[in-house]
Amino acid sequence: MPFPSDERAPSAVQAATARLDLGRAFRFFFEDPDWVKKGLVGALFCLLGLIFVGSFFVAGYLLRLIQRVARGEERPLPEWDDLGGLFGEGARAVGVYLIYMLPIMLVPLFVIGAGALVFGGTAGLAERSSEAADAMGALFGLLIFGLYALFTVAMLAMSFYLPSALVRLALLKRFSVGLEWRENVAFIRRNIGPYVLALVFYLLTSFIAQFGVILCCVGVFPVTFWSLAVLGWSLGQVARGDAALLREAALGS
Repeated sequence: MPFPSDERAPSAVQAATARLDLGRAFRFFFEDPDWVKKGLVGALFCLLGLIFVGSFFVAGYLLRLIQRVARGEERPLPEWDDLGGLFGEGARAVGVYLIYMLPIMLVPLFVIGAGALVFGGTAGLAERSSEAADAMGALFGLLIFGLYALFTVAMLAMSFYLPSALVRLALLKRFSVGLEWRENVAFIRRNIGPYVLALVFYLLTSFIAQFGVILCCVGVFPVTFWSLAVLGWSLGQVARGDAALLREAALGS
């Protein structure tokens, strides 16, 4: 089913965005006749995500779910019958994620390592002065605290930003789209209300997923997959409400 591209799309899209409600987000998964089978397979790949390989399939499934919701399909949950295609699409999403996240994770480690070498090398000079040693220890502690604060802010910023890259990657199907940060930020700005709401829905379902631990871990992965599906559905609804993105997707299809 092609993406809508005519000038009447915005009014239909606004109506679709208005349907971004919590009850619908929670229910859509269970309205699929094969939700048990799809959910169990998804849970298996979430489990395999612990050894990283499952992350490619889950990411690819999420991209296809976003596409199908954006097209307005009545039963948006994809089948698991194209594992090769899901892996390939998921590899693009994982690649975009790593490009953004690796610098955030590696830079603090590099700075801490360099700081440890510097402070360790000068520690001998401060051995005769306890005041100097205390000062250097306090300075190193301040460095660690500052890096932790910056890391936290960067992770929060990426958590807010990355879903926009995921949506545009899903609809436009080009790896470079995920790295077009200006366009991704513009997508957020055009849809700030429903975009934030979609992330809130995901936070709520992720919180619910934590209670899977009560079931001795049996329910952790199925509920985790459900929470990711809620994210995909919500982001697909946001995309369905963006006439500019739908036109761009229609032109590229």
